[in-house]
Amino acid sequence: MQTYFTNSFISIYYDQENHLGKAVWRGHLQGPELREAFLLCLEVIDRYNLTRWLADDRLMLSIAPADMEWSLEVHVPRMAGSSLLRMARLPSYSEENREAVDIMIDKGLHSDTKLAFRDFKDEKEAMAWLIQPL
Repeated sequence: MQTYFTNSFISIYYDQENHLGKAVWRGHLQGPELREAFLLCLEVIDRYNLTRWLADDRLMLSIAPADMEWSLEVHVPRMAGSSLLRMARLPSYSEENREAVDIMIDKGLHSDTKLAFRDFKDEKEAMAWLIQPL
């Protein structure tokens, strides 16, 4: 995988051949930094027409209410309307983060979306599911 962007809170990777992207989150990101990271994820998806995404949220901490609202209004609809067809998540160890992301998924991904979404405990299992033919 190629590195697209990295800082102390997030690393974003992509694999053009497999149309696969990956975000590895760390710590508590909020406000403009969180929004920029979400927009960078969307940018790499659009730039490389990615159809598969792995969100490694294991080390991501809570999401502030204002960031949650912004995510539901901006990020989640754009993600659902992107080229992505399959998304796997390695849920956060933080219960607060898991609850926030679950709300984003419940409110943002409707039955008519083309995006298949699954949680995994193991990265190898997640990658195996992502790589299966679409």
